[in-house]
Amino acid sequence: MALPNIAIIGAGPAGLTLARLLQVHNIPCTVFEKDPTPSDRATNGGCLDLHVGSGQEAIKEAGLWDAYQKYARYSGQAYIISDSTGREYLNIRDLDLGRPEIDRPHLRRMLLDSLRPGTVRWDHKLSSVDIVEGSSTATTTTTGPTLHFAGGRVESGFDLVVGADGAWSKVRERLCTVPPFYAGLCGYEMWITNDPDAACPDVSALTGDGSHWAVGQDGRMLSLQRQTDRSIQIYALMRKHEAWHANSGIVDPTDPTEVKDVILREYADWAPQFRRAIEAVDGAVIPRSLYMLHVGTRWRHKAGLTLIGDAAHLMTPFAGEGVNVAMHDALLLARSIIARPRDEVDAAAEEYERDMFPRAKVFQQATWDSLQARFDDDGNEKMAEGFKKVAEELKNGSYVNDGSRPDAVFTS
Repeated sequence: MALPNIAIIGAGPAGLTLARLLQVHNIPCTVFEKDPTPSDRATNGGCLDLHVGSGQEAIKEAGLWDAYQKYARYSGQAYIISDSTGREYLNIRDLDLGRPEIDRPHLRRMLLDSLRPGTVRWDHKLSSVDIVEGSSTATTTTTGPTLHFAGGRVESGFDLVVGADGAWSKVRERLCTVPPFYAGLCGYEMWITNDPDAACPDVSALTGDGSHWAVGQDGRMLSLQRQTDRSIQIYALMRKHEAWHANSGIVDPTDPTEVKDVILREYADWAPQFRRAIEAVDGAVIPRSLYMLHVGTRWRHKAGLTLIGDAAHLMTPFAGEGVNVAMHDALLLARSIIARPRDEVDAAAEEYERDMFPRAKVFQQATWDSLQARFDDDGNEKMAEGFKKVAEELKNGSYVNDGSRPDAVFTS
């Protein structure tokens, strides 16, 4: 049976998972990634937890479970929820829910190492996608997508192009004209990298081995998350106008000293231990703004194109499901492609989309509702109670994730 030739745009978790699943079944694929090299990014973000039935299922079907266990950090499931005064609503230090943390760079490296040499074409930033439509006596047909990259490079000859190119997907522009919208939160990702256990033991203790989330009712939140190398990732996020970064007075948004001065002013009335965490930042600082696609975003299927992950259903992290839904997309699309002959690859993509739209909508709604609830007067109490209930159900085996409530926050 002739095999389809697949182009995947983007070497994030979704794109690399899809490539691995296809190669397990000897289906040709090429991944085009805008990064010049695998290590080009200043940071790939923090760690995340893969869930049973989605992220973990994709890892198992990709034949990478043993490799995943080498990176999985079960101590990272510890969780603290507090408010801006330091009052704790939840503090779970010994917790095993079967959702160990894995650092994003480790997940990417594990997936990259599983692919055949030359699968990923680095330094290929997609500029646009063309599809030339023709006609026949019965239906509208296509000659296949043509990919245009920065620098004038052109690639074609693919049966299917899968957009796994994230929030500002160029592939999505050919399918859907609705752009992501600003979700109302912005701020900075910041890092403590120089042996925080020794350099700032108080901040290290505040973080614990997992995550500490402090949420104020004033539209500000601060998260601290431990990484495998003991470094600490911090997010300072605030309900601000979309133009806050431009108007903040920060001249160099990569200068830790300048950024810390502004963030400390924004958190001037927070408890000293949280201000101390900001003061301890000694690594990269990166401006962040949260965007999402409208709940229920969908498109009319177009032959030769489909989307997975953030490109299909960008959401904020407040349902704890982003990367899990993305890797589940990759799994379901791969299964559909594998089950059909080459001349039905487009039918496989359309079948995947019919399943993905309602499934993603549930999690998009959950993340939006969870984001709004975080700042309710009883937001921390509700968050803590919800976490406890999910934890208990996971332990006794009664948990079913239908997307009707958040599992966690900012872990994927």
